Amino acid sequence: MSDSNNDTSAIDEKRKKDKLNSSTNFVSDITSFITFVIGAIIIILLYFSSSGLILFICKLAQSNILPTEPNCYPYTSNQPDIEQIKTNIFTDKQMSMKLEIPNDGKNSKYGIIGMFKNYKEKSDSNFLANFLISIIESLMQFNYSIINSSMSLLNTFPESVIIGVWPPVVLFVYMFSLLLNVVYFIYLWFANMYWFFKTNTNVSGEGKPKWQDVHLISVNPFNWIRWWIAFWLVIFSLFGFVPLLFIPFIIPLYCIISCLFYKGILNGNTVSPFSLITEILKHYKVTIVVLISFFVISAAFSNLGPLAGMFSIITILLIYFGKFGFNIFKPIPEMNLSPLVSSEQADKKCSVPSKSFLGSFFGGEKGDNIRKGVKK
Repeated sequence: MSDSNNDTSAIDEKRKKDKLNSSTNFVSDITSFITFVIGAIIIILLYFSSSGLILFICKLAQSNILPTEPNCYPYTSNQPDIEQIKTNIFTDKQMSMKLEIPNDGKNSKYGIIGMFKNYKEKSDSNFLANFLISIIESLMQFNYSIINSSMSLLNTFPESVIIGVWPPVVLFVYMFSLLLNVVYFIYLWFANMYWFFKTNTNVSGEGKPKWQDVHLISVNPFNWIRWWIAFWLVIFSLFGFVPLLFIPFIIPLYCIISCLFYKGILNGNTVSPFSLITEILKHYKVTIVVLISFFVISAAFSNLGPLAGMFSIITILLIYFGKFGFNIFKPIPEMNLSPLVSSEQADKKCSVPSKSFLGSFFGGEKGDNIRKGVKK
């Protein structure tokens, strides 16, 4: 009799453990399902948000207002002549909205570049500061040119391709540009040492600096000091260059972030890249919902089983056909559309002719000083 009671107790205990394990597994499966779906939604929203920022920079590059010309404002006082254009955005067949990014007061303020420009024009401007400024300015102009060229090329692709495919490609371009920045920084470090051959002769405290060449045979002791500084900079370059390599890593990031502070005009309203994200999420709502639905169904099958998976498919189909009164699968009505315009980049003209990439290495003031130095 006692053996029978023991067997019954063991069976009851096993049933309780099975129920407890089943309950625990069910809670674990539900938790995994919810976690996966929430994670998928966050990733999808972040992906389309980054695509919206890329799309804005594409339109910014087409507008051609980035400071890419070293002989133009904001690097100098020469104001560039930039063609004012409108760009296509939120295209629907042969129609689109129009985004305009003007080169006005809001979009022509450059804090760091303007600070450098003001210092270069000070009467007591120093050669060593100009040496560092020339390196940083050249790197900034180089990175703005990379952004302007690559994103203008990207802008020629259909908008759906830019939104859906290009964020990983843009990330690759950015990583490759870091390598180019390191190489270019090393070149600039030595190429801009022509500043050690110059001295500011303006002692009046007024007007702009007056630069004259200096020579090693000069009896001026301050010229020997500058040569001594240059000598140790070269030694430092050969043995301790690594700490300075943070500069070509920071400058590209700064240039990209600065692109996100431009303003545009869409349908008569001022928009920023971040406010454009909201428009992206609205105009690509159907695509986003389809992707989320796909991940919900996948998670239901993998975490909750075939029955839950079939139930999720049926639920989503009922929502799609409007049985629950939701319209999340219906695109928003497109408004303010007009025929497509050209995707070509706006023309930019500067009062001083700009040089080619290689020409900037071997021409202009820097190239002249290098040639003079070699000749001497």
